[in-house]
Amino acid sequence: MLGAAVLPAFACTLPTLPVIPAKDAIGDQAATVSAATGAYFDGMRAYATCIEADLAAAGGDAAPASMKSAVAARGRAAVAEAQAIQKLFQASVGAGQTATPGSEDALRKLLAGLASGMPDYDAMTPEFARVMRQQLGFLQPPAAAAGAIQSVEFAGIDTEGRNIFQVHHEHGTTNARIALDADGKIEFALLRPVQTGPTERRPTATLGTRPGQH
Repeated sequence: MLGAAVLPAFACTLPTLPVIPAKDAIGDQAATVSAATGAYFDGMRAYATCIEADLAAAGGDAAPASMKSAVAARGRAAVAEAQAIQKLFQASVGAGQTATPGSEDALRKLLAGLASGMPDYDAMTPEFARVMRQQLGFLQPPAAAAGAIQSVEFAGIDTEGRNIFQVHHEHGTTNARIALDADGKIEFALLRPVQTGPTERRPTATLGTRPGQH
């Protein structure tokens, strides 16, 4: 019979899972593990681009329902896996590191400048300053609404070598990542208000091998 269901085929492949030892077994492997985990996230970004391209080639919104469903499922699985890898890396490697000197002060100054609408562009690299100028109108209102900074907690180093902080304001909390260049200027910052409330669902995952991987 020719009536069997046909599932869409994909040429996109997931990146190799990094090996992340337990925190007490990391020893002098931190740099190697960080590099492998960073490569994994580079591969995951390429994978996401690939499946999006597959969907676009199949017609985008006009693609067959089975194709769109499969792409969505693969996307959700990839996000869950990446979040679990990030959580494991942070627990085993990132949390055992110390903040880059000057990064907390730079973050405090950046947030204060955004709240006032007058960030110090001289404290940023030219490229990052350009981005901040473009986004100031979008970033200023939530920064001002958060209120004064009450405390800043260092939460580790991510796979890109960026400092992770939780900033507690008078009216909320911001998850922040920041990186400085060799001259101490801000070259990257990502600011995300913490979502809280009864509808919040945080991802949970147990890492092992993917189906078919040994």
